[in-house]
Amino acid sequence: MKKTLPPDFQNRLWTAIKAIEQHSQVEVVVVLRSRSADYHDIHLSWGLLGAWLGLTYSIFAPTLFSDLWVYSLPIGGFMLAYLLAHIPALTRLSAGKRRLNKQVEIMARAVFQKGGIQHTQAKIGVLVYCSWLERRAYLLPDQGAAQALPAAVWHTLDAGLQNAMTSPKPLEALLVELAKAQPIFQRYLPPQANDINELPDLMEIDL
Repeated sequence: MKKTLPPDFQNRLWTAIKAIEQHSQVEVVVVLRSRSADYHDIHLSWGLLGAWLGLTYSIFAPTLFSDLWVYSLPIGGFMLAYLLAHIPALTRLSAGKRRLNKQVEIMARAVFQKGGIQHTQAKIGVLVYCSWLERRAYLLPDQGAAQALPAAVWHTLDAGLQNAMTSPKPLEALLVELAKAQPIFQRYLPPQANDINELPDLMEIDL
């Protein structure tokens, strides 16, 4: 479920991350995934609904159907509805905001732990997790970074990322938000001499 990035965007993303880390102590890790869950239950529910509608129509419609049509309509209804449920907008609508938010948070926290982002010496790792199907981002700082910036500042950064994910051009908007974050991190966590990069800037983690 990894998000394939255009080479040009990937280079610009690396440049944006490098600018943050050169001007602050923060270790930024950006993870982009196509989705945070499979939502198979939603697809199956739509399919069952389509099968029920097909069966209901074949029984109660004024037209008299042959046995073959009575047999085929529920199957066709299931397949059609199951495929339609894979449309991202319908998946989001069916899942609801609460579930979407929860799935993104669960995956972001799993990536944070498995990626070892908590293992920086000063606890200043920051995960920027973006999930395209859900059109949501999750900003997860380690303890040291969380304490260095006021809660209101973290809220502003998070709101900017959320807006980026729902914009018509989310990749470009993400770069803009990272550029906005650079002077903020520089203000609250200015760079130190002999600072080293302890984490990879882009992670590919299988979960």
